[in-house]
Amino acid sequence: MGETSITVGKMAMTGRSVLLIDQDQLFGAALGTLLGEDSFQLLPPLPSVEEAVKVLRDTAAPDLIMVDPWGIDPPRVASELRRLRAAAPQTKIAVLTSDTSDSVLKASLFAGMDGHLSKSSGVATLRDALELILAGDAVFPPRAAALVVQAQQPQGPTPADLVAATADLSRREIQILGCLLAGQSNKSIARRLEITESTVKMHFKNVMRKIGAQNRTQAAVWAIQRGIGPMS
Repeated sequence: MGETSITVGKMAMTGRSVLLIDQDQLFGAALGTLLGEDSFQLLPPLPSVEEAVKVLRDTAAPDLIMVDPWGIDPPRVASELRRLRAAAPQTKIAVLTSDTSDSVLKASLFAGMDGHLSKSSGVATLRDALELILAGDAVFPPRAAALVVQAQQPQGPTPADLVAATADLSRREIQILGCLLAGQSNKSIARRLEITESTVKMHFKNVMRKIGAQNRTQAAVWAIQRGIGPMS
């Protein structure tokens, strides 16, 4: 996972509960053993999004869901991920897959996933990424930003469009989005803007509410589509 990065999670009384959706039962068993060493509690793996949605209707959502879309017809990957997101709107969800295609990465981005991780990652790298996701960040490969830009309309917004689109945001909130696009953590943003980390979190909360974003990735997509650039 040399090219991945992001964080989010909740602590449960006996560890953080993780649901794996994967057809590879052997991989699920091995992953459960590894995560169990770090206070993660892996729930019985499920083979499909459909099965997961059924279970989520009747049980409390876990702290984290990891899903491998392998085996889903390519045209349906995005819709299945959105279906999973709708079934667990407050849960952190990460795609964990061996599929390195841009199409699957795009599906993750625009379905509101909190991360996109590679099965080829080292154990330590995977653990670090999950901790990040469980801390509130979004972890995606660096090329994700380029895919978001490519998804913009052929003609970018005019300055007037940008002013109108961001009129409800304060100058500081726009700066926060620029720092987000630059891949900076809350701590780095606080240092850059010379404010406290708690103030950064407050600004992020206000921005999310104003633009209707559920996570930092959606906020980044919103910002890029409106012409906000990264703050170096």
